[in-house]
Parts: sequence; C-alpha cells; structure tokens
Amino acid sequence: MIFKNTLQNPKQTNWKLIIKEFEAAIGKNGVIRRKEELLTYECDGLAAYRQKPALVVLPRTTEQVAQAVKICDQYQIPWVARGAGTGLSGGSLPVENCVLIVTALMKRILDIDLENQRIVVQPGVINNWVTQAVSGAGFYYAPDPSR
Repeated sequence: MIFKNTLQNPKQTNWKLIIKEFEAAIGKNGVIRRKEELLTYECDGLAAYRQKPALVVLPRTTEQVAQAVKICDQYQIPWVARGAGTGLSGGSLPVENCVLIVTALMKRILDIDLENQRIVVQPGVINNWVTQAVSGAGFYYAPDPSR
C-alpha cells in the first residue's frame, strides 16, 4: 500500500531533523537509516522490483504507527506500510524517497472470539500462530503461503 504525500524536492528535505523526530516517537532502535541496512528493505519476496526506501521505521504499537504517519504527513513524505516483506500475501514495496513503516514487530494476538469465529491480531502475527492459538478448540486458520 502506498499512501498519500509526494515529496516535492527530496534534496531539500531535512532528513537529520526528520530522523530525530522518528527516534523521539519510536526510539533509536526503531529507526533504520544506514544504507547497508536499508538494502534488506529494498524488495519483498518478489525481488524483480527493487527500490531502497529513504528510511525504515519499526513501530511496536498502534500509537507509534500513528506518530510515524503524522511525521510523514507533516513533511509531505510518501510512506508505505509493510508487514514481514514476504510478498506472498500482498506485500508492499517501497517507492523512491519514502519512509517504509514496517509493522513486523507488532506480534500480539489481541482477542479470540471463537463463538463468532473472529480473531483480532496485530499485523506482525503470522498465520501459523493464529492456527496454534485456535487449534485446541478444533479450528484451523487459512493455509500459510510462506510454508
């Protein structure tokens, strides 16, 4: 998914200031900016298209995701949401000069409602974990495309 905002002139963007804002919102360990580390995020499971993002942020909470989006909006920076990056379940690819918001660290199962056959999870939860969480009650979640 690519979300709004078009960076008018990326050379005029004050990335040092923006990085500081992301570090304040998400923590220093949740911001990836070194070129060699960004290579991991330049493609998903389908490696035919490659585009290195300008920055990667790794929020752990819904509030941190919201903060990341607000910062991108404030500076008119395009952003792309990404899960684990397998590309096998509709993964997202970065675009030029974007901030990649990677939700893979959000790994909690929030609610299981077996009576209504409903489960609420954070985006970093993998299919197999859902199956494990409900299998004791005789349920099975959809096949896992990564297996």
